[in-house]
Amino acid sequence: MRRTFLCLLICFGFLRPLGPAQAAGISFSALDASYTFADQMIFTAATAGDAAITQATLFFHAGSQPPYSRPADPFTPSSAVSLTVTIDLKETRLIPFSTVSYWWEVIDQSGQTARSDTQTFLYVDNRFAWQDFTSGPARVHWYEGDSGFGGAAANIAVEAIPGIQQQISVEPPSPLDVYLYASLDDLRSAVELAGREWLGGQARPELGVVLVAIPPDDSARLQMRRDIPHELTHLMSFVATTPNYDVLPRWLDEGLATLNEGDPNSTQVLAVQNALARNQLIPLASLCGAFPADASAALLAYGQSRSLVQHVINEYGSAGIQALLAAYRDGATCDGGVERALSISLIELELKWRTALQANTSSPDTLTPAASATAGIWPWVLLSAVIALPLIVALVWRFPQKPDKMAR
Repeated sequence: MRRTFLCLLICFGFLRPLGPAQAAGISFSALDASYTFADQMIFTAATAGDAAITQATLFFHAGSQPPYSRPADPFTPSSAVSLTVTIDLKETRLIPFSTVSYWWEVIDQSGQTARSDTQTFLYVDNRFAWQDFTSGPARVHWYEGDSGFGGAAANIAVEAIPGIQQQISVEPPSPLDVYLYASLDDLRSAVELAGREWLGGQARPELGVVLVAIPPDDSARLQMRRDIPHELTHLMSFVATTPNYDVLPRWLDEGLATLNEGDPNSTQVLAVQNALARNQLIPLASLCGAFPADASAALLAYGQSRSLVQHVINEYGSAGIQALLAAYRDGATCDGGVERALSISLIELELKWRTALQANTSSPDTLTPAASATAGIWPWVLLSAVIALPLIVALVWRFPQKPDKMAR
């Protein structure tokens, strides 16, 4: 009975079958798309039907963007026509490194409408000839360097995921695409050509990929171990706080990313230590938004953020970080997120962190580089003194000073 009822509804036009609305007698072939990154994109197709095709429209979208529609270039109505649409990518900005989906809809002379199957392709920066290497969920792309260069980056990305997930309990995108630009200028031009503002190297996790500038030189592996986990942390923070990543405090976002770089940056450590000694630490409320433009102040901001996030983990564990991310995902303010997640105010958190910073001078995150280098020496100095003392006493006892020299 239910099946019969549904068939009747379809027959009388109350329901449409799922899938492309393919009219009888209308077909599509040779669907294709080509592009020059951030310049233009050309869509082509051929369609034929029993009646003359009179209208054709292209629909397309990139990633999460809403669909665009464009009429086909003028053509002479016929039962078989070739369709073309050219998109100016300097005016229609598509999300770079995203999947573009598109389809055609046509109308023939009798009024019948047909829609093609949806086609997809990846919109990448094709100014460069990318090489690819896949390891687990990581898919690395690079254009300078050998296969070992790309393989090392893939392994580093895979190894970084479990540690980041201890703080941010989400899965990274799958596949996890990592693009290694050979220079900062190349990366910057890609971001700007795609219509994104370049924010002094600030991550763009909304693109859904990891973008880093790492030349294939002797320091490449070291830079990979710092930069790839850093940017991957931003990406996973974005996933954890969508749709409200924009309200995530910068101190938390950058603090997590900097912490996952591994060993603390000695320059940042020294900046925090000096600011603490001079009572010139940046107020935490000032680190909720954009960091200072001044290079030395920005360095201090990154160092403070790392130290503060480490303090939160020490006091509240990973659960504290996850509670903060959940609060900001729900749209909490900078202060409100701390109050909800940690049951203290932003000012109280700052005071507790400053107190811990002053007290815990043996922490690698609070020691100056010189102090870190000498901190482990003193136990050995004391041990050497204890061992040497009996020998010194014995020598003095065996060779007493003469009275005349004692008088002198």
